[in-house]
Amino acid sequence: MAKAFFVYICLPPAKAGGNSKMKTDKSIKNIVCASIYRKVMNPEEWIYSSVHIGNKSIEFNLEENELPIFQVNSLNVKTLITTRRIIEKKNDEVILSIRFEEIGDLVYGNFKGKIDEPQLSIFNIIDINGKKYDFQMETGKASIGLINVVNTILQLKSVVPKKSFDPILR
Repeated sequence: MAKAFFVYICLPPAKAGGNSKMKTDKSIKNIVCASIYRKVMNPEEWIYSSVHIGNKSIEFNLEENELPIFQVNSLNVKTLITTRRIIEKKNDEVILSIRFEEIGDLVYGNFKGKIDEPQLSIFNIIDINGKKYDFQMETGKASIGLINVVNTILQLKSVVPKKSFDPILR
């Protein structure tokens, strides 16, 4: 009786940047949206957060070909994650903006909150020069959407920041 065996071929890891060709904004948005819908639970129950369906933003001025992906809207503050950056407005004035390539460190903080009582919390980004940015996020199930969006875009852009889900570890 012949014995079956399997051979696994291990390919070397892709070089930083992946393909020699950069991904387009459209392909980044498609990949991130597919990833969101595979991993999130009950997006219809999110209170402040949503996946941005269209390819234009009425509230934010975007660069040419830049596409909106995810947004968090509270009463006075609006946060938009695009294919290139994270932007936040307060009372219709842009107060924070950081490109994904400038992110050096991420702290998601209290992203869990209370499962049945989503609320607004803060996640921190420290850029490669040490400047700290505080962006709003919805806790609970919606936080998985935001975290997934940010992490997927960073991965697609081959940016490898430090990450912490617990500020106590910092």
